[in-house]
Amino acid sequence: MKVSVVIPAFNVRSKLRLLLYTLAHSVLDPGDSFELVVADDGSTDGTGEMVAELAGRGDLTYLYLPRTDRSSRAAARNAAIAKATGELIVMVDADTVVGPTYLAEHVRYHRLRNDLVVIGSRPDLGDGDFDEERLSREFTFDAMPAVAWGDPREQVLAEFSGNMNRLAICWHLLFTCNASVRVEHLRRLGGFDEAFIGWGLEDTDLGYRLRQAGMAFAFNASAVAYHQRRRGIDAAMYSDWVRNLAYMMAKHQAPEVAIQSIAGLAMNPAGRRIGWVEAMRCFEVAARALDGRLPVPLTYRLVVVEEDTVDAATAELAARGATSDLLIIDETSGAELAGPVQCVDTRGELLYFHRPSATRRAEIFSRYPVAGG
Repeated sequence: MKVSVVIPAFNVRSKLRLLLYTLAHSVLDPGDSFELVVADDGSTDGTGEMVAELAGRGDLTYLYLPRTDRSSRAAARNAAIAKATGELIVMVDADTVVGPTYLAEHVRYHRLRNDLVVIGSRPDLGDGDFDEERLSREFTFDAMPAVAWGDPREQVLAEFSGNMNRLAICWHLLFTCNASVRVEHLRRLGGFDEAFIGWGLEDTDLGYRLRQAGMAFAFNASAVAYHQRRRGIDAAMYSDWVRNLAYMMAKHQAPEVAIQSIAGLAMNPAGRRIGWVEAMRCFEVAARALDGRLPVPLTYRLVVVEEDTVDAATAELAARGATSDLLIIDETSGAELAGPVQCVDTRGELLYFHRPSATRRAEIFSRYPVAGG
């Protein structure tokens, strides 16, 4: 499989250099390959010259897009996708760094099914310096600041289940700072909507359209893009988000799109009324109500998966899910069932938890009683 890594960039030369260094260390399975497509959205900081210096490090295409009042991340990504020659598009932001298995992890999930949207984790690094010279030679955590904040979407998953595909708001959690989808699906839907100008929701709109087109969604915690510096939402960004939300609501005129305005309660820098994770919890519950998924089932069928039962459990998932609401406890060290669970279409609920502690297990069984338990 050939991967096209799509990277929009605007005046982030130093951060983009770090990303390109780390991507150069990518290791894929035999027969797989990757290319990088940088869409420079009118930078004036020497981004083009920097990219030219690194051109010999791999298959790298550089696009310069003159800056206009219609410039946007949506337009930049569309330009890069149009130039891509791979069958899989991996979208990552210029202000991240990634490990050697990052691309391979995206590919691994896409081999589970063809109509999949894969969302990777994006934790934030803390303050500190990067050892650029060392990162140019190898990827090592010793050459960068430590992780200071995890990806809050993982808290949302922990609240309900590790099965992203059964979250009613999975489409809202598609952040193109770290996500992948086969190019055929992006082109079939016309890519990003370039009417989204400024900050926010062009990726959410794409996620919604992909979901409406029947795509499955999966979260891969092992496909990690580390955000180089945490950035809060300022007044200008929030204003962009409010404007883009109004456009998205008018465009789709669907109640589930309208209720994502709940997120604004956690985003307004003039006064955040609740935390973002709590906002997503409220959004998910409201979306499930619209979907007819409340109240939740009274009991679940428990499936505990050990290292020696992975193959059998995977083979039986679809059949079991067709007749029962399932609660999967994955005791394997490598979360072997995380991908397969998220790629199974079931009529009922399919909950997934990886190696919960004794206390956490008791909480799960209290909330989701198992038949005969």
